[in-house]
Amino acid sequence: MDHLKSQFGPSLHIVIPESPSEIHHTWFHELEKQSFRESLRYDEKELEERLKQEDVLFLFLIADDIPEGVILGNRITRSDRKTFYLDTLAIRRKGKGIGKIVLSHLIEWAKTCGYAAIELDTEAENEDGIPLKKFYETAGFMVQYIEDDGNITMSLIW
Repeated sequence: MDHLKSQFGPSLHIVIPESPSEIHHTWFHELEKQSFRESLRYDEKELEERLKQEDVLFLFLIADDIPEGVILGNRITRSDRKTFYLDTLAIRRKGKGIGKIVLSHLIEWAKTCGYAAIELDTEAENEDGIPLKKFYETAGFMVQYIEDDGNITMSLIW
C-alpha cells in the first residue's frame, strides 16, 4: 500500500462495499469504460448477477474521492483447489505500475484467505496495444488454454 500512497498521496484508501449502491455501480462502469471495449463491458443486469456470486470481492481503490481502480472477482469451484476467479481488474492511470502493485496485493490477499490459485480470462493484448498476457505472465500466471476467439485462460497456482 505504501507504493500506492507514493503515487496517489495520503488520501488513498480502499472501499469494499458490503451492500453495493448506485455510486459503486457508477464507479465500476466508469472504470470499466476506460479499460474495456464495449463488447467486454457489463450492463447493469450482468453486474448484479456477478455481485450475487459466491464469496464476491468488489473492491475500489479511491484517491481524492476519485475511483482509481476496481477489482471484481469471486470463488469458483475447482475439484482440486480453492480458486479465486479474477473477473475484472481495471485501473484508471495506465502505465504507472499501479496494476502490478494492485495485482500483487490481490495475490497476497488470496493466499491469506486460503485460496490455492487465481484464475482469469484475458487476451494477448487489448485494442490499445497493452500486452495483457505478458502483464499477467510477469506476475507468475501461466496460460491454461487459448480459445479460437483469442480468449486466454490463465492461472497462478501456489
